[in-house]
Amino acid sequence: MSRKEFLRLLRKHLSFLTKEELEKEVLYYINKIDSTKLADTEVIASFGTMEDILEEVCKRHGLNSKEIQKKDQNWLQSFYENLISLSTLLKNSDSKKRTRLMLDIVMLLFITCILKIPFLFIRDMGDKVIEVFLSSNITILAIWGLGLEIVYVIVALAYFIRTFDKWFNTLKIK
Repeated sequence: MSRKEFLRLLRKHLSFLTKEELEKEVLYYINKIDSTKLADTEVIASFGTMEDILEEVCKRHGLNSKEIQKKDQNWLQSFYENLISLSTLLKNSDSKKRTRLMLDIVMLLFITCILKIPFLFIRDMGDKVIEVFLSSNITILAIWGLGLEIVYVIVALAYFIRTFDKWFNTLKIK
């Protein structure tokens, strides 16, 4: 992770602090980066994840990091930021790494599509039950199918976003 991106993420994750406290923490990490002869990326990687940094900062300020993480978690915003970071990473990577990242994304999409199979079986079984007990009522069949499709979309999106965020956070650490 570059210095600029690290400082942007640090400010975002520590936004719960007052402006003065935030600037002190940012300055603390800038000084840690500048005080060593290692490359910025190596020093930043040595800090651990943003969650580790958040926990350390919370300890210094006597705050509960778990409470702050719960308040700060907006899964949609996190997913969007990870997509932006991924596009930057793809743009700045060599062709071999870019190909690997794209294959990982295609694989994640493929697995998400496979989640549809159990929903197809459930839909077919439900259709048979509706045909037997309600003598093929088209309206109920349509509502049943639509409801099941909505549930599938919610499950597939939740799976994709959660897996993508975990995968991308692991990727950022590497």
